[in-house]
Amino acid sequence: MEIKNKVIFVTGGAGFIGSHLVDRFIQEGAEKVLVYDNFSSGSLGNLEQAKESGKVEVIEGDILDYKKLEKSMSGADLVSHHAAELEVFTGIKNIPHDMKVNIEGTVNVINACLENEVKKLIYASSGGVYGQAKYLPEDEEHALLPHWPYGVSKLAGEKYCTMITQLHGFPTVSLRYSIVYGPREWYGRVLTMFIKRVSEGKPPVIFGSGEQRRDFVYVNDVIEANVLAIKNNSVNGDYFNVSSGKATSVKELAELVLKAFNSDLKPVYDDPPEGEASPYQPERKRLVGELIDFVLDTKKPRDKLGYEPKTGLEEGIKKEIEWYLKNRQAWEREPRV
Repeated sequence: MEIKNKVIFVTGGAGFIGSHLVDRFIQEGAEKVLVYDNFSSGSLGNLEQAKESGKVEVIEGDILDYKKLEKSMSGADLVSHHAAELEVFTGIKNIPHDMKVNIEGTVNVINACLENEVKKLIYASSGGVYGQAKYLPEDEEHALLPHWPYGVSKLAGEKYCTMITQLHGFPTVSLRYSIVYGPREWYGRVLTMFIKRVSEGKPPVIFGSGEQRRDFVYVNDVIEANVLAIKNNSVNGDYFNVSSGKATSVKELAELVLKAFNSDLKPVYDDPPEGEASPYQPERKRLVGELIDFVLDTKKPRDKLGYEPKTGLEEGIKKEIEWYLKNRQAWEREPRV
């Protein structure tokens, strides 16, 4: 479906990825964008640019409040569902909360779509549905063995989307993101920790050997994948990886950040137990059940959607640093992991 002249409803639209989507929908000529967010992590500041268009309506609401959700969605042609409990640690410590937000919340969104006769739903999933990599890069046929509650709940959301397409013919597409980074990223993930520390004259702290490999995808490439999925009418009920497809070790990531700052600092290596902090970096604990490698294959979205990631990691890091140095207050809160 086309975006131009459409009414679009974005859950989590004041968040990192959601707000960039709102910007793009305005650029694409949407008639109106309805932002539905409970502001647990999103910020009105992320919407400043989009609100200048006069086409953005902000609704403070929770996806667990079905009555408000259904009423607020009235008149929408397209729904982009990005509201979620994103923190892995929170999910591990409170599985019922993770399940309620990410599964019940997603079912609420789907039901509200059906009640409001929405024409299409894009669901933000995660490469976390794969768990530990059995091979690299991980394609969409990789075993689905998530080992965090977050990955389990995201996978359940995908299954509901696919099922509803099969049962009702309602068009849905699920997008499995790798590690999305860029301006407006929330503070707590490895790249943000490195950037903040180096900007303060502190060395980046690497847990373990630093050889762990990750797949970082720039937020604008993720937005492009969303737009391609929206406009393609032949992929309903399908699911796609959204990533750079390139492996970067944590050690290499630290080196790129140091290079971007033209810094002479050297990384500090430490190996704290999972779930515990390092004395060198007490502000962030080591993730429980850390992935050894996490790199997603891009062949399917390239072939079926025409997806082509364009922003290289070195360039993207510079853009995120530029944004952070102008918006330091955005990372003043406790890190979210």
